[in-house]
Amino acid sequence: MSEPGQVSDKGREPIFETGPRLALCALLQGAEWVDFATARDMLGVSDSAISKHSRALEDAGYLEVRKGSVGRRPRTWFRLTRDGRSAIRGHLEWLAQLRHALDTP
Repeated sequence: MSEPGQVSDKGREPIFETGPRLALCALLQGAEWVDFATARDMLGVSDSAISKHSRALEDAGYLEVRKGSVGRRPRTWFRLTRDGRSAIRGHLEWLAQLRHALDTP
């Protein structure tokens, strides 16, 4: 157990502390599948940034990527895996504890 005003590392996921990964996972947390363009536009980042960060999350086992097409146009969709949903929940809880610790005199 932590001392008052201290936060343990339990739940912390450093992978979410780089680039728009936390925002991408937060977006995906409330959806079944989100297409690449929607994720890019909602996060306000470039195609290469979404590609780079989605690959890191996929490699960690937190993101599932599905490729297909709509008509003749190729499309990519993302969704969180079960492990990804658990990891993002744990990280958000850790952030809430951190926030609480900062507010505690």
